[in-house]
Amino acid sequence: GKVFVFESSGKFSRVIGSLKGGEGIFKRPTGIAVDSSGGRIYVSDTLRNKIYVLDMQGSVLQTIGKPGSGEGEFNFPTELRLRGSDLIVVDAMNFRVQVLYRSGTFKYAIGRIGDTSGTMFRPKGIGMDSEGDLYVVEGLWGVVQVFNRKGQLLYYFGQRGKAAGQFLMPAGLFIDRDDRV
Repeated sequence: GKVFVFESSGKFSRVIGSLKGGEGIFKRPTGIAVDSSGGRIYVSDTLRNKIYVLDMQGSVLQTIGKPGSGEGEFNFPTELRLRGSDLIVVDAMNFRVQVLYRSGTFKYAIGRIGDTSGTMFRPKGIGMDSEGDLYVVEGLWGVVQVFNRKGQLLYYFGQRGKAAGQFLMPAGLFIDRDDRV
């Protein structure tokens, strides 16, 4: 129920989320995104179905979301990414990705449950490129699906397997400043 902070050298620095008695404020912290310039840390708590917004010292400033399937509601939120003004959240058991403003206000969502191209069954890692297209790792099928902001599938790459260009239970991805995945 805690987040452990380490220096870039690997040396332990501190713990965020500790309560008296050794417990943590989080039930299951899963995803984390850090906005160094804004002085904010975003932590998804999968079992509480919310996102915690903390200052850099670890004090809770705000929580975002509640259990449900509506806009800004979550059912097992996992991975988080920050891109521009967007907070991108894998809403795993709602089989979608929600894009919120960093304040927590709903912006848009993509995805729906299914087992065909353009749908999601096990959304995992996420990223956004410089064009604003969302890359969603589909863990079950071993592909990365790329959607525009309207939720339309543009293309996908990969397939299930162990050879080059194939993925076996992929769980995450990262897109750098040069749009390299």
